[in-house]
Amino acid sequence: MYLVGAAHRNKQRVIEMAPRLISAREELVTSSEAFQEILHRYRALDDREHLNAAYDALATMVSQVADVTKSDVDAAKILSAEHSRLSSRDCLHVAVMKRMDCWRVWSYDSGFDAVPSLQRVA
Repeated sequence: MYLVGAAHRNKQRVIEMAPRLISAREELVTSSEAFQEILHRYRALDDREHLNAAYDALATMVSQVADVTKSDVDAAKILSAEHSRLSSRDCLHVAVMKRMDCWRVWSYDSGFDAVPSLQRVA
């Protein structure tokens, strides 16, 4: 969302990082929850233009989109008790990442630093 959205302190970092990750042939993976977050945010703002741009940009950048399952939500519930700094959405992201055996996350959210098994790329 930083890539296409309004001015933000992380916008320039994303503009610089995205091409580096893509050119380094990093396999970028997300879950359907990331698409839902884009839909939720830009619908709340009634901003169809940025919704479409962010949604399409994410779809273009990633090589795989993981489904979110009830088991993932159950795991997120457990993680929420263990990691008070993580939002409920971030707990869900971590649960999906663990299921997929993925240990690097591209995020500017320092809450992910509370999960020792994760490496945050920012």
